[in-house]
Amino acid sequence: MSDALFTYWVGMDIPADTSAADVAAFNRFYSDIHRPEVLASNPGFLRGRRYELAQDDPRGPRGPRFLAAYDIESEEAARLYISRNDGPASGRPVYSDGPSAWQQRQTKWRLMWRHLLNNPETLQVSASPYMYLVGMSEASGSTASEIAQFNEFYNQTHVPEVLAGYGFVSGARYASMREFMHPAPGVPNYVAMYGIANEARAQAFMQSRLTADPTGNSFSSGPPSWEKRDTRWRLTYRQVE
Repeated sequence: MSDALFTYWVGMDIPADTSAADVAAFNRFYSDIHRPEVLASNPGFLRGRRYELAQDDPRGPRGPRFLAAYDIESEEAARLYISRNDGPASGRPVYSDGPSAWQQRQTKWRLMWRHLLNNPETLQVSASPYMYLVGMSEASGSTASEIAQFNEFYNQTHVPEVLAGYGFVSGARYASMREFMHPAPGVPNYVAMYGIANEARAQAFMQSRLTADPTGNSFSSGPPSWEKRDTRWRLTYRQVE
């Protein structure tokens, strides 16, 4: 979600009936204690941002309520994290326990992504107070050539059209590097992240998605690997801080 070439996501839920006071305690612990511990305990982790789900997928629940995104400085650091994760427990960090809502959390996503595109290059999705996430995979059975066509169309045609059509201020794309945890049928191969400039634009965008088919825009048709793509989730998140 920034200039970093790799990013690690952790998405989690807490019980739906958690009180406002307990949610506040959860957020304070996550931001002030857990996040600094993650950054200090994992070499190459640069920064972490936290988000809360503002609008789930219109087709039904898909996204975790809370999402933490950690920027990673290099492929070496990303692979070191993977190696430690896959190794013995003695080699992994030990983190502080938190308040009751933290103890009752359920981790839904643990995902590593590799950067593909920033558009425009000088802007960052993470600089926006809201972001719109689209997770998708190319058509099942696509060849390497067809996947290349999918990505060329996505980068050069679709992302610019989405930016213009919705008034988003930035767009970025990442490819899945490692799925540690994700509900069936699994993590999409790609995620596109679009920055929304302010609260008013975010509210207007989310309202439009309640009354209109998000696939009904006049976007260009693409190659077969695009036209038969599998869109796993469309989610809007608000930055917690």
